[in-house]
Amino acid sequence: MRAQHRGTRWCVAVLAAVTFVVCAAVPVAAASPAAPTPTPSSGVTASTTSASGSALRWTDPHLTSPGGLSAGITHPDVWWTFDAQAAHTRLIALDSRGRTVATYLLQGVTHWNALTVVKSGSAAELVLADLTKGQSEAGLVTLYRVDEPAHLGTGTLAVKSYRLKYPDGGHDAATLLASPSDGRLYIVSRSTVAAAVFALPGALGPEVNKLTRLRKLPFGVRAGTFTPDGRVVLRTAADIRIMNTIRDPELAGTIKTSRAVGDAIGAAADGRSVIVADKGQRSARTVRLPASKGKTPLAGATTPVSDNGSSPFDFTGGPSGPPGGMLGTGALIGLVVLGMLGGLLYVRGRRTAPGGARAAARQSTRGRRRRR
Repeated sequence: MRAQHRGTRWCVAVLAAVTFVVCAAVPVAAASPAAPTPTPSSGVTASTTSASGSALRWTDPHLTSPGGLSAGITHPDVWWTFDAQAAHTRLIALDSRGRTVATYLLQGVTHWNALTVVKSGSAAELVLADLTKGQSEAGLVTLYRVDEPAHLGTGTLAVKSYRLKYPDGGHDAATLLASPSDGRLYIVSRSTVAAAVFALPGALGPEVNKLTRLRKLPFGVRAGTFTPDGRVVLRTAADIRIMNTIRDPELAGTIKTSRAVGDAIGAAADGRSVIVADKGQRSARTVRLPASKGKTPLAGATTPVSDNGSSPFDFTGGPSGPPGGMLGTGALIGLVVLGMLGGLLYVRGRRTAPGGARAAARQSTRGRRRRR
C-alpha cells in the first residue's frame, strides 16, 4: 500500500511539472501574430506637425496630376513620375529643379497607376502596374518591369510583364513599394477605412504569381514609399504615417499635413524627408520626417526580383521549426511520457491487485483460527 501511495504522489508531481511547462509554452505559441495592428509607440509623439516647403516646381504641360514619385537609382538626382490623368500614360523624369529631362512610352502599355524603382544586381528597374479595381475584378493584375535607362532622353522602352493574383479577390490599389534592403515588392490596397498589405513572391515567373496577404492596416492608404533606411511612409487622406518596418505593430509617428489630395509621395535620398505632390498642383512639398532609430541598409545588400526561381522569403508569421517553439515541443514530450508512465502504473496495479487480495484473505483466516 505504501508503494502504491508513493507511486501516486510521484505521478501527481510529474503531472504538476508538465502542467507548468504547458502553461509556460502557451504564451510562446500566442506570441506570433499573423497580422499586427499598428498603434502609436509609447515613446513617440503620435501626432506631430512637420515644417514643409516647396521641393519641386514643374512646367511640363503633360504633368498635371502626378500619380507617383520615385527617386532613380541609376540616376539618383532624378524623380520618376507619370500623369495619372493622361489618356495615354508616359514615363517622365524630372531633375532636382523640376525640369523634364526624359519622357518615355512603354511598349504595348497605355496606362498604369503605380510606380516604384528597385535595384536589380548592378543596375535598376522601374516597376509599374495598373492596380485599379477595374483591372483586378477577378483578382488578377499585370506588373511591368523596364530597365532604368542608362542615358536619359525620349523613346519607347521594352517591357517585361508578369501576372499577379490576389488570394482573396480583386482590390483597388495605387501603392507599389520596393524594400531597399532586399528588393522585395509590396502592394498596399487603397481604401478610406482600412488597407491591406500584400507581398509579391521573391522571384517572379511566367505563370501566375500568387500574392501573400501580409497584414491589415486599420486606416486608409492613398500612397506610400520606403525610405532608404527601411522605414515605411504611408499617406492617408489627412496625414502621413510612419512605420519602422513593413511588419512593425507600432506607428513610429504621424505627421499632420495641410493638404492630402493625391497619390504621389517619394522619399529623399538621405531618408530625412519625403516629397508630396497633390492633384492639380504644379509643385511638390517637402515634409521632414522624425529621426530614424534604425540602421541604414548596406549598399548593395539587395535581392533583385529575378525572372525565375523560388522565393527565399518566409511570410508565414514566424520562424520555421516545431510548432510552439522549444517549450511547446517539450510540453508535448512531457505529456507523452506522462501517458506512458500512467499506463505502466495502471498495468502494474492490475497485476498486483489479485495477490494483495489473497494475502488479505489468508490474514483474516489466521485471525479467526487464533480466536477459536
